[in-house]
Amino acid sequence: MPVTRSETLFFTAGVVVGAAAAANYPWLKEKAGPLIAGVGAGFGDSYAEAARRVAEKVEAVQDAMAAMRRASQGQGEGPEAPTT
Repeated sequence: MPVTRSETLFFTAGVVVGAAAAANYPWLKEKAGPLIAGVGAGFGDSYAEAARRVAEKVEAVQDAMAAMRRASQGQGEGPEAPTT
């Protein structure tokens, strides 16, 4: 598959930006470090909350599936029903 001029242009621009960022990394780290640290802490908290919510939803779906399976096998619907 041939590479177009547009793809070559975007690749070259990416290499140039990457090289410039690497050359100025200490300065960028000094200037943007506190900003990134603050954003990172907030992102970590929100990510943990989202992961907790997803885990709760998955557990609820698994519980519902187990209840349906027990009901279809004639073992009752409650969580106290024995499993085989």
